Amino acid sequence: MKKKILAVLLIGILAVAGAGGWYVDQLLNRVDYETDETVPAAEPDTLWQDDVLNILLLGTDERSEEYDDFARSDCIMILSLDKGSKDIRLVSLERGIGVPVEGREDDWLTHVFTYGGAEASVKTVRECFEIPIDRYVRVNFSAFEQIIDALGGVDIELTALEVQGLNGEVYTNAITRATVHEGLNHLDGYDALQYARQRFIDSDWQRIERQRNVMKAAYEQLKDLGVSQWNEFLTTTLPLVKTNFTKEEIASLIPTALTFANSEISQMTIPAENTYGSRKTSDGRSLLDLDWEVNRAILKEFLYQ
Repeated sequence: MKKKILAVLLIGILAVAGAGGWYVDQLLNRVDYETDETVPAAEPDTLWQDDVLNILLLGTDERSEEYDDFARSDCIMILSLDKGSKDIRLVSLERGIGVPVEGREDDWLTHVFTYGGAEASVKTVRECFEIPIDRYVRVNFSAFEQIIDALGGVDIELTALEVQGLNGEVYTNAITRATVHEGLNHLDGYDALQYARQRFIDSDWQRIERQRNVMKAAYEQLKDLGVSQWNEFLTTTLPLVKTNFTKEEIASLIPTALTFANSEISQMTIPAENTYGSRKTSDGRSLLDLDWEVNRAILKEFLYQ
């Protein structure tokens, strides 16, 4: 009798595990993979270098749902996961950094995507900063809005100046649909995008901090989702994402990713203060002229502390 009970339990466990595996497989089939199918997926351990996985996050500036091969990467961040410490680190790369572009004169980092797409952006960051980074995740403006809406919106603390800009009381490039106020506001996808895009009220340096604020707020909202909400969230958002991770790589990362559920996010901006100058392109645009040795050292210390 006991053997029969154990057998039934075992069959039940295997059925649940099999159903779970099928469910995950079906979800991952929804991702928009930009991978070369002739290249085998990396083994799970080889994705991590010294227990750290660096991923380039690219937010491209298409105004429609369609992705454009010649877009600009309006948002460029390094998401770094430390498997040992469970630390999450987020680094904004200023889009005006002057970098080499194959076959052209040096240009803004944001324009690298226009010339060579996501792979060129990854290659440029890897070579200029001398860090191991091979994988990227890309969303555009429309995907960003839909992802935030699928989370139920995000809570953002607004300054008086940001409120003036978002309410259209001062000259700005981004106005929210809802009237906002100083202090904590709950923003939907459209308004969160306007918040993240604001720059005329101050500068691009503050704008990239706002981009990270939305990322952190979305992460906090994500942690509060219930089981049923997770299914709806993933079903909605996974088709919006483009990546050069393979399905097998993502599946192998899921168990480790779950161990970061209670982690906090540390953040910074590159270039660091007082580590860069300025130089001109042939058409008169200003590039941030980095002290590369210093910024490489600062970035590596932050990612591998």
